[in-house]
Amino acid sequence: MGEAPEHKEEKPPREDSVKPYMKYSGMAFQMIGTLLVAAFAGIKLDEYFATENPWFTIGFLLAGVIGSMVLTIISISKK
Repeated sequence: MGEAPEHKEEKPPREDSVKPYMKYSGMAFQMIGTLLVAAFAGIKLDEYFATENPWFTIGFLLAGVIGSMVLTIISISKK
């Protein structure tokens, strides 16, 4: 007579499929923050030591870029 309608169990959304854009946008902000801190520290050290060329700034920025890229590659490959 009155059969109950079938209810499909709703599965909660997977964390991986819900927030991939947040993960990558967070990584971008982390890279930007790292480079800003590296540039600021390099500029201040160049001013403190009165260098003719901005060696500290260049070195810190290179280290920041390399470090950020390594962390990004590690994070992406974990998946």
